[in-house]
Amino acid sequence: MRRLLLSILILLAAGLAGPALALDGLRLGIGDIQGDGWSMAGVSLDLSLGQRDTLDLQVERLRLPEPLGALRQVRLQCRGGGLDNITLDCPQLQVTWRHPALGYGSGTGRMALRLDGRLDLDLALELERMDGLRVRLLLGPGHWQATATLQALPVAELPGLLAALSSPAPDIPLDDLMLQGVLSGHLQATGGDDGLGHLSSRLSWRSGAFSAADGTLAGEDLAMDLAMEARQQAGGWRGRLDLTWSEGGSYIHPVYAESSPEAPGRVGLTFNGSPQRGELRVEQLDLTWGEALQVVGRLHLDTRRDPPLREADLILSRGRLPVLYETFLQPFLHGTVLEDLETLGLVSARLQVREGELSQAALTAVDVYLDDRLGRLGLYGLDGRFLWSAAQIPPTSSLGFVGGHVYRIPLGNTRLRLQLEQDGLRLLEPARIPILDGALEVETLKAQALSTDDPVMEFDGRITPIAMELLAAAVDRPLFTGTLAGVIPRVRYQGGELSVGGRLLIHAFDGLIMMRNLRLRDPFGVAPVLSGDLDINHLDLAAITGTFAFGRIEGRLQGHVHDLVLVNWEPVRFDAALHTPLEGHFRRRISQRAVDNLVSLGGGVGGALGTGFLRFFESFSYRQLGLSCRLRGDVCEMSGVAPAPMGGYFIVQGSGLPRIQVVGFTRQVAWRDLVHRLVSAVQSGEFSTGEDD
Repeated sequence: MRRLLLSILILLAAGLAGPALALDGLRLGIGDIQGDGWSMAGVSLDLSLGQRDTLDLQVERLRLPEPLGALRQVRLQCRGGGLDNITLDCPQLQVTWRHPALGYGSGTGRMALRLDGRLDLDLALELERMDGLRVRLLLGPGHWQATATLQALPVAELPGLLAALSSPAPDIPLDDLMLQGVLSGHLQATGGDDGLGHLSSRLSWRSGAFSAADGTLAGEDLAMDLAMEARQQAGGWRGRLDLTWSEGGSYIHPVYAESSPEAPGRVGLTFNGSPQRGELRVEQLDLTWGEALQVVGRLHLDTRRDPPLREADLILSRGRLPVLYETFLQPFLHGTVLEDLETLGLVSARLQVREGELSQAALTAVDVYLDDRLGRLGLYGLDGRFLWSAAQIPPTSSLGFVGGHVYRIPLGNTRLRLQLEQDGLRLLEPARIPILDGALEVETLKAQALSTDDPVMEFDGRITPIAMELLAAAVDRPLFTGTLAGVIPRVRYQGGELSVGGRLLIHAFDGLIMMRNLRLRDPFGVAPVLSGDLDINHLDLAAITGTFAFGRIEGRLQGHVHDLVLVNWEPVRFDAALHTPLEGHFRRRISQRAVDNLVSLGGGVGGALGTGFLRFFESFSYRQLGLSCRLRGDVCEMSGVAPAPMGGYFIVQGSGLPRIQVVGFTRQVAWRDLVHRLVSAVQSGEFSTGEDD
């Protein structure tokens, strides 16, 4: 019926245009007509006949092949055209229309409409709302071509254009994406009756910026160039895409990256896939980031499955630190010991994914330098190769470093042979980690559940003697004498807590310090928590007081520090009692300065010391001395070796002549004040008398 109406239209128009009749014009209401790949609804025709024949065709709705879509209120004016018995020819065609999303548009060109429904169209189009966009549309039997030329087109108009020309609408939150900058270049789309068949583009984006309402996407001062070509084949698409990012910064949660002309980011990929099936295969991927990063490989994604990444073979052939760490790794390491490192060196890696699961992985490090800015951990001259497989036992892995530190305690040249397992690792042979003049000898080491939020690590070993003088100097503490040594059985890390199943023995000051029930929670966190118990036996007081310049005390010291809790290495809780034992044969003498410092620490008084004839004595005999402190929060509850008259407590009980007694009366002391008094005593000899307590 539509073709019959069109035939009548053309034949009637041709007959009326002949010399036998003299009509000024004719108006026809046609209705609907259609051809191959197009259709018109609500068609009416005005013919003005005379010296300048004009055809005015008005269409309520014109539907063209996708992605061109439907236009409304279309008006085609043909001037100087001709009509014969099969063709309406319009060499000078003017077109106007309205689009629901793009608004008002106009164009000029030519058109030929044949009796059999064939339409030949060549139009140059402009959009009122997009001054920088020019479109040329070619439409012929069974094929069409649309070419868009962009000249500094404001990119803010792009979401509306894409939404209008996409069918179905793209699954992209365009309404929530703010875009800025200008686009230049061209896009070309060709197709036929079955839709889009070929796409190509070369675009440049300058002064670019973007942001998402939820804060997960942002960019500014961008300069990007895109070249893309794709062709439909066998129900899918095959093509090539090349993107160069030469300026600006972008944030794609949680990664922020900057590019420059000297170190641009480039992505090149050859692909094939089917948007209808949600499937994409990247046959060749080449990603570079200046000289710092190069990744090659292939991918297979299927959005219908979870996870979408089904297969992958990726090779990190070059990864330079610190760019690789600071840009691409650090954002994912927040809250770990690796979150704030100074880095140098080279790494390479290989990943293989099959059926959505990681099947093989390899990582190689060469001359890597890692140092935590918070001083918790450092490894220098690190090299190693880690090999992992899901299906079989991989070859042996290795890790070595020339030096390093843990909380400023130096580590020496170390080499470990490891076996990586499905979700863990184990040490293949005992290893020795030099520490100052001793070592940590690791007999066994095993880690499990490394891919979970609760990994488990276990090891057994021992510490060969380490000089306490060297250890104290390394951590900037007063110089102790003696050695640190001991067996470390059943060390376990789980749930963020490191626990020691055995006892550590410290041989210091000719005595013994035993550490039990040691637990360290969040060891590399912002505020690690250490807990445990210490028992002290037969320490030489002369060596201790000489080390700390406290004032000389001769004798032996024993006691304990139980229920110890340190947060970020500062004590918040303990029950401590230190005293000289009554039994035992050893010299018991105390100097005037030591007496004065004990008075200061206990907030007490010490006889008539410093006045009268006692000031001529440099030291005194004593029977027993000691202090205890029960710390809860910021307050220390003080006591001594025995009750004293008037509600006090003995800090020093004298013996012989001249006899001295040091009695404390302050029961509660602010912990910070107590520490200040001790520091003053051992550093400058200046101290508070305690009279204000």
